[in-house]
Amino acid sequence: MNNNSDFDYEDINSKKEETLDLNSFSSSATQKTIKNRRRKSKYNKQRILKLILTLFLVGIIVVSIIVSAFVVYAFTSVDGSMTENLDELKLNFTTTIYTKNKNDDEFTEYQRLHGEYNRIWVYYDPQLAKSTDESYEGIPQNLVNAFVAIEDKRFYSHFGVDWKRTVAAFANMFLHFYSSNQGGSTITQQLVKNLTNDNEQRASRKIREIMRARYLENHYAKDTIIECYLNTIAMGHGLYGVGVASNYYFDKDVKDLTIAECATLAAITKSPSYYAPDDEPEHNKLRKETVLREMLSQKLIKKTEYEDALKEEVKIVASKENLNESDVNSYAVDALIRQVTKDIAEKYNYDEAHAASLFYNGGYKIYATIDPDIQSKVENVFNDSAKYAIKGKDGKLLQGSFTIMDYNGHVLGMAGGIGQKTVNLGMSGFNRATDAIRQPGSTMKPIAAYAPSIENNLINYSSIVNDKAENYGTWKPVNWYKSYWGNITVQYALERSVNTIPVYLVNKLSPQVSFDFLTQKLGITTLTKEDINLSPLGMGGTNGGLTTFESAAAYAIFGNGGLYYEPKLYYKVCDQHDNVILDGNKEPNIALSEDTATVMNRLLQGVVYGGNGTGKAAASAVSNMRIYAKTGTSNDSRDLWFVGGTPYYVASCWCGYDEQQDISQSTIALKMWSSVMSEVHKGLEVKSFETSEYALPYYYCTQTGELATDSCPSKALGWYRKSNVPHACKTHTGTAIGRPEISSDNSTVKEVQQEQPQTQAQE
Repeated sequence: MNNNSDFDYEDINSKKEETLDLNSFSSSATQKTIKNRRRKSKYNKQRILKLILTLFLVGIIVVSIIVSAFVVYAFTSVDGSMTENLDELKLNFTTTIYTKNKNDDEFTEYQRLHGEYNRIWVYYDPQLAKSTDESYEGIPQNLVNAFVAIEDKRFYSHFGVDWKRTVAAFANMFLHFYSSNQGGSTITQQLVKNLTNDNEQRASRKIREIMRARYLENHYAKDTIIECYLNTIAMGHGLYGVGVASNYYFDKDVKDLTIAECATLAAITKSPSYYAPDDEPEHNKLRKETVLREMLSQKLIKKTEYEDALKEEVKIVASKENLNESDVNSYAVDALIRQVTKDIAEKYNYDEAHAASLFYNGGYKIYATIDPDIQSKVENVFNDSAKYAIKGKDGKLLQGSFTIMDYNGHVLGMAGGIGQKTVNLGMSGFNRATDAIRQPGSTMKPIAAYAPSIENNLINYSSIVNDKAENYGTWKPVNWYKSYWGNITVQYALERSVNTIPVYLVNKLSPQVSFDFLTQKLGITTLTKEDINLSPLGMGGTNGGLTTFESAAAYAIFGNGGLYYEPKLYYKVCDQHDNVILDGNKEPNIALSEDTATVMNRLLQGVVYGGNGTGKAAASAVSNMRIYAKTGTSNDSRDLWFVGGTPYYVASCWCGYDEQQDISQSTIALKMWSSVMSEVHKGLEVKSFETSEYALPYYYCTQTGELATDSCPSKALGWYRKSNVPHACKTHTGTAIGRPEISSDNSTVKEVQQEQPQTQAQE
């Protein structure tokens, strides 16, 4: 036991204390470690927060720099101006032809013509659109509301760019908030795209679009912007704008659209092929209902209107017939296109191709002189190829042309061939009414010989002239009847279409005077210098010739007091903003004095009503009104003419073969003229030709041509200029017969047919 006395209890205790001290130290170290870790974690969090905050601030700075750079770039480097003037917008628009309504003399739409873009301009007046004014024919307010509701509900509050939509659309590209891509373009931006066709897939294009949209907003009222937008949007089937779309889909003018129809149109624009109401009715219906809901939620319509619109069954017509288009134009429309195009080119110094492009794409409003009823009656006759297209010796069919106009130069109807028209002529096609330059035969005699001779007092109504064989150098005119009558009156010479007398008169006038009268007074452009000669001017055997278009205008002077009007197919042409660009109402030229015109009118009536008149067969065409006229036959009966007028209209008809040959039916032109004019005059009030107070009727002696006495064996009624009245008959002396009284309808109380040798009337 004592051996164990060396065990040191104090040492043990000290070790215990040391162990306790170690445990205490270990516990303290752990606590320090935990505290250190906490401090480090907190420090790390602070560092992360600082980093995030730093990154956020850097991001803001970067974005600010980018935005600032964008703003600087946009405002300094991007041209945001627009050359287009919204007040006088010049785009590709459909040209519309209007014709007069006979009942009220107002113009109504007749036909539309367009190039690549089929677009009709309709205007928007917000005051009238919201009113109940029935005269308003523009865009209705409900249509504006429908487009604003679905396309740009903040249209009236933003300044061209809806930044909320733009940012949302941009963010959706990355974060996909919405199931589909969201359009950020405002109505103003869409208008910019419609006007500029700037579809470049680059950021710079979007910047230009934004800047241009702001430019438009700074320069134009919202109402102007929405009007232009609604007239330029694509509406499917090659249609542009709500005007033509309304016509096509509903057969309505835009002013008459219901709320449901307005929503139907607004539904199309998101994707015209996918939402077209005729091709995709279900897609359009769903989209239309969305439009209506938006209109209701934006308080643009009342709930009752919304419910009624949902119930309404929208009738989709979708027919090109509603657009007043024609696959084949009439000859009159073809001539109108050509005349307007040439007049535009001439007035504005354009080449013909550019003028033609303007015609089809300029959105012109052409107020045409064409009378649809008369044009239809002309076509009914000339389309009857079974009756009138006579085969020639070579088997080719007879052709013909016809022009009818009023006495103010307005062309009312036209035919450029016999048989159904099957193609459009364009600028280079052949329209026989305006392009077939043919020998006029005896229709030349009144305008080249008789009229200027009476005007110059070389002859009067009953002057005695000698029908005899006479040489003019090496040439001698021969009558169609192969003989000579000797002394005859001027009246009889014209009635019988004697050849020698007009040649004698042209020689007396001089060919140059006669030619100048035709070209300078009567506007004839189709003669040549070789026609300044006796045969072409006296007998109509021309080197150039006439067209029915120009001959009708020339003959009009005998029915309107001597005034020559350049033949026109339009009253005026306006652009889509109603500015007149062409005025067809030209002042007339005084071709003849009104007394000469009256004398010639009565002389030419003898061709129809005289006992031996070559145009007797036309007398029944208009049985209750008088006709003046002249027949014409060229050499070897290769061209047949009948030109004449009634108190209402003057018309020229030509028949012949394109490759000249004899015509077997010598009266075919007269028959076709009569067929048209008889139909045209049905139902018209009886009317008489006006006479000049300076032209007086007298009875004359048919043997001497002097004023008749009671001793003259034969007398007839004639008309004379006051300045050129013959003296009393010296051969048959007696009491002068008094001047007959004129009835209220300008016809004489009594007309005595002159007594002359009788032969069969032909030419």
